[in-house]
Amino acid sequence: MLLLDELMAFLNDFMGDAGDKDPHMPNGLQVRGRPRLRKLATGVSASLRLFEMAVERGADALLVHHGLSMPSGMLFDTIFTRRVRYLFAHDLSLIGYHFLLDSHPQVGHNVQILRRLGAEPVEPYGLPGEPAWGWLGEFAPPVSMAEICTNCERLFGQEGVQYLFGPQEVRRVVALSGKGAPYPGDMELLVQRGVDLFITGETSEWVRELFREVGINFIAGGHYNTEKVGILALGEVIAAQFPMLSVEFVDLPNPV
Repeated sequence: MLLLDELMAFLNDFMGDAGDKDPHMPNGLQVRGRPRLRKLATGVSASLRLFEMAVERGADALLVHHGLSMPSGMLFDTIFTRRVRYLFAHDLSLIGYHFLLDSHPQVGHNVQILRRLGAEPVEPYGLPGEPAWGWLGEFAPPVSMAEICTNCERLFGQEGVQYLFGPQEVRRVVALSGKGAPYPGDMELLVQRGVDLFITGETSEWVRELFREVGINFIAGGHYNTEKVGILALGEVIAAQFPMLSVEFVDLPNPV
């Protein structure tokens, strides 16, 4: 058995402090439930169904990437109210790491994506003046785009969206998981950094022609699938740190 406060003391130190970089999503303990833990469930996005699945598995706490989005003002909407009521009714703690699980240099989604594809993370990646959510990595030696596509399909569990307009041999790659597809004004930074491949979760209608025009490869492996990897990695760290705590990833698949 592990105290919730012991787990949070470790996580607060290991994950760091988001500061004011992420005002809309939680980075830490969002809802406090029972003080003693035997089992921790992990998942990607807070939802009533995920809460139910965690309780079905006997979890005392749930750690996710996307926590509860707070309603605007003090008006708690129907979805938020139902979710919070369920957490309170089952004394289930909810822990969320949004920015910190995108940006983390060890277990972050983007570092994990780079390393699992065989690239070495070089530096955080973000637009000037904004928080660095992603990571820039390098393949040494360069790797063929065909091999990377195959490895991405294996890592993300689906082909996703692929725009292969760039070099056939990839050296520099940016990973920016989830809803990380760039806007037109963001493309120049990729050009200046000499990026050969951009990996994210979701795409938008205008993205294909942006990448065609700059001659850079693009892969969108799915918001959910690109943001499983960090949760899984963090779960492994927690399990190793606290052998007395059972840790289980609860998969609620989503191709988007």
